[in-house]
Amino acid sequence: MSRAPAELDHEKATRNRLLSAAGEVFAEHGFKNATIREICKKAGANVAAINYHFGDKKKLYAEVLRFAHACASEKHPADEGLPANAAPEQRLRAFIVSSIRRVFDEGRPAWHGKLTAQEIIEPTAALNYLVQHEIRPRQQQLFAIIQDILGGKAGEATLRHASQSIIGQCIFYHHARPMIERIFPQQSFDAKGVEERAEMIYQFSLAALRGMKSKQKVNHEGTKGTKERQIKISHR
Repeated sequence: MSRAPAELDHEKATRNRLLSAAGEVFAEHGFKNATIREICKKAGANVAAINYHFGDKKKLYAEVLRFAHACASEKHPADEGLPANAAPEQRLRAFIVSSIRRVFDEGRPAWHGKLTAQEIIEPTAALNYLVQHEIRPRQQQLFAIIQDILGGKAGEATLRHASQSIIGQCIFYHHARPMIERIFPQQSFDAKGVEERAEMIYQFSLAALRGMKSKQKVNHEGTKGTKERQIKISHR
């Protein structure tokens, strides 16, 4: 027997309230210290609603994490709307802008970025899902960008270290914010300040990648010259 539309709408609204409330509580207290009772109180729902909609606390947390990343991906896609044939330098800037906007975005619930940071510091089983479906695809995008900037000759280790350096700069500002605000009180974290940081990370990273490319070229030409001299000597 089908249920009335009003009943379905009510269930959907309750589920969404639980997701939002759980996101706030998990971001504030972490998975271990968050309680179902506090989540339900904030959502205006009874405890049984958690079991009905999600099953248990672990499944609720995993769904909240997926929900937060889905919202972030929709609002701040890694390509920031660039065409597929955009220059790698443009794609690098878009990727960095997208990454740092996700961390500091104040236009969506404040718990989104905080929850992700919390999961990185104190990972749960839900991190496996995030890595597989959210983080790894973005990593592959960044690998491709770096490879194009370096001329398609970078090895796996180079791609790995370069991508970790870029992402590390973006994450640093979030984790170190309390310290930064005390050391550099004049440094703001408003929209303008976030864009300035994104541009600095981009310029710094691009310069490093171009330096690596130049070094590769010098090393290649040096190796080529050595081989040519060895060939000449062997023919004397």
